[in-house]
Amino acid sequence: MKLSLPAFLATLFFGASASAQRPVLDSREEVTARAIAQLDSLMKEEKFLTMLAKEEVHGDYVYQIGVGDKGQINSMRAISRSENASIDGQNYLNNLVKVYKFDFRLPKGNFYKFEYTFRTP
Repeated sequence: MKLSLPAFLATLFFGASASAQRPVLDSREEVTARAIAQLDSLMKEEKFLTMLAKEEVHGDYVYQIGVGDKGQINSMRAISRSENASIDGQNYLNNLVKVYKFDFRLPKGNFYKFEYTFRTP
């Protein structure tokens, strides 16, 4: 069964937890730890890895990620990539991850940044 990109993103990112009340996190350390754990989990999902493999995304990509008050990724800035990583892969990964919504919120008006390394097979 083929799954289009919009359908994949809708099921992956806005699944069952979209209607549940998400907790509000106050500390930068708590936000960073939880966001990294969720991104680690995302990088292990079969559907996500299949999408990356289909577009031939390989290598390591280091991003600075900004999270806004609704738990959405507001910014992704590429910091570096490994030698076997491509710019096309970097752009595809950026577009795919940027629509991700975490299962927590921040106090209104808060915005936290952290670094994350995406290691693709």
